[in-house]
Amino acid sequence: MKPSNLNPMTARPTPLLFGTPDARDASRRGFTLVEMLIAMTVTLLMMAAVARAFAFVGARIRESRGNVQLANELRDITTRLNDETTRCTVSLTPTTGGPDPSGYFMYYEGPVTDATSSLFRASIDADGNVDIPDSRYGDFDDYLAFTAIAPKGSWFSGKVPRYILDQRAADLAGTTYSIPADDPGTANIDESQVPFEPVMIRSRYAEIVYFASPEYPNVAADDAEYLRYVDVDGDTDLGSGTATENGLPDRMKIHRRVLLIRPDLNLSTGVLPIQSRSVGSVSVPFMRADNWPDATTTTVRSTAPVASGWAYGMAGVHQQCDLSVRRRFDSLGNPTANVAANSLTDLSVPHNRFAHVRVPNSVLTGSGGNAPTSMPVLALTGPATVLNMLNLDTSTPRLAPPLSSAGAAPVVTPSRLCGFLRREFVLGDNNTHLNPGIGWGPDRRGEDVVVNNALSFDVKVFDPEVSYFETDDNLVVGPNDPGYREALLDAIADGDASVLNGGFVDLCYPVLAGGSLRGWQARYLDRVNTTTGSTIAASNTALFTPFSGLESFSNAAQSYSNPLYRSGRLLTSGANTISLFQPAFDTYTSWYEKDGIRQRRVSDTAEGTRWTTTIGATADLGTDGMEGMGIYEAGAVSVIGRFGADDMGERETLPPFLATPEAIRISVRLENPTTRQMRQASVTVRD
Repeated sequence: MKPSNLNPMTARPTPLLFGTPDARDASRRGFTLVEMLIAMTVTLLMMAAVARAFAFVGARIRESRGNVQLANELRDITTRLNDETTRCTVSLTPTTGGPDPSGYFMYYEGPVTDATSSLFRASIDADGNVDIPDSRYGDFDDYLAFTAIAPKGSWFSGKVPRYILDQRAADLAGTTYSIPADDPGTANIDESQVPFEPVMIRSRYAEIVYFASPEYPNVAADDAEYLRYVDVDGDTDLGSGTATENGLPDRMKIHRRVLLIRPDLNLSTGVLPIQSRSVGSVSVPFMRADNWPDATTTTVRSTAPVASGWAYGMAGVHQQCDLSVRRRFDSLGNPTANVAANSLTDLSVPHNRFAHVRVPNSVLTGSGGNAPTSMPVLALTGPATVLNMLNLDTSTPRLAPPLSSAGAAPVVTPSRLCGFLRREFVLGDNNTHLNPGIGWGPDRRGEDVVVNNALSFDVKVFDPEVSYFETDDNLVVGPNDPGYREALLDAIADGDASVLNGGFVDLCYPVLAGGSLRGWQARYLDRVNTTTGSTIAASNTALFTPFSGLESFSNAAQSYSNPLYRSGRLLTSGANTISLFQPAFDTYTSWYEKDGIRQRRVSDTAEGTRWTTTIGATADLGTDGMEGMGIYEAGAVSVIGRFGADDMGERETLPPFLATPEAIRISVRLENPTTRQMRQASVTVRD
């Protein structure tokens, strides 16, 4: 039995002496296993809470920084846009007679709209709900260009090869220019005389261009993927795509080219001097355009598609300088290889502008030689691949109107010249021309980029007559909304009037291939709807507004507005076959009425103005001082013709839209790819 330590006299415990067995047991007592587990659990919970708190704070900090970065980038580009557009050298009034304006303002409207990503990328999730995974994308294929005057003390700047200045100086002095050695490493060379060295110059006036451009694969110009943008983050539902495409560019940048207006740099012969630079074993011409229409010249690489020279023929020159330049023409109006620096008046004429080309007849019709060509249009790629998207029920037709190459249709998805600006016109991204050497070409990659990670670059015009309708859910929708077609059809069926008129819309909004309407024909409402919608009644006039581009619901040669045909922005090769459609607002020119060359409709079956090689008595009848019959439209005299000598109906050409817009709005949407945040800002242009 264990001895007791109780004192029998006091019944109190006797103190234990240190070192006894019981004393040692008492000094070693601690936390039990249960207590330790509880303590560890509490500690882990506290650590988890602290970790979550730190993660939450870190995420908020990242989001805050991302938001600040987006705000700064948007503020920079919108401030720049606002400042430069307010300094535009012309008003927004299109030219229909009188002297040409000093410069221009134009923008092109591509077939992709704000509604495209919602309509063409809708899907059904696992719970049976409609999902729109790519709705962050907006309208990204628009193009904006104008001439501007710089503020005092802050002139526009850009680069040119030094020899242009030196040869012009010799020309003014009446002396012969001998080009010096090009290699800065040559012994005893005067580095200030290296002929192809980039030199910074300034100008009070400039041609300014804004456009979005995607990332392209680094392949040769004859590769099938050369003009197809990088798209590897999608799914398998694109009808003509691969297993990783969604039809939308993975990455886009917004570019800004500032092209100095310096006609004083032309030689006394009226052209810029051509000189050749030795780059390795190759001689690369500077200031020489490619032969037209086939690029059969030493300026292009062996892999460049020669037959497409008409499209990229000026791109090499635009990689070699920051001047606003144009091709010179021969006596019949055919493009030559010589280039000249533009004046403000030169730029009122579309064919003198950046990235504008004339499309040979053989490209437009598939046969028939080079003439007549189109009027000047932008050198664009084909349509965005998202417009090839099929309905979820693959047995149904495509969502977009048929491709123009597929045959006759009054509303089409253009097969060519309707997408992004060709990559050759982006600084440093030209794989068709020879590398111009140090200081130029690839060395300038990124110099024209103003912002990365763009989701939208959208230009809209204010149309005072556009109609907005109220849905059964008490929502007011307009042409920019995906549900506009359904709302319009319901309003027609119920006899409801519009609840609002006037708003910012895309040019030709009723017929854009990626728009909410996509024509008046029966269309699927969206990608998940497997029932073809109704046709919009021909008696409905809600879509005949100043900037809709429509006058009736008929065939391709009669449905659109007369100015669209007369500007050459819409061409048909038959009563119902569209061969070119590139809608744009343009302040335009009267130059084609007095150039001595016939630009007009060439036959009863080919609607739209074309550029012919005819000169003499049958040209420029709109300025001959006599009463004429006017320009014919589908076999009938134009409704604006025959109102006196040299009236508007006798003009060979017209601006694509005659109305002066109250305002034009430019919107930019950016994304932070790390935080997935988005922000958008807009600038409004008014006279």
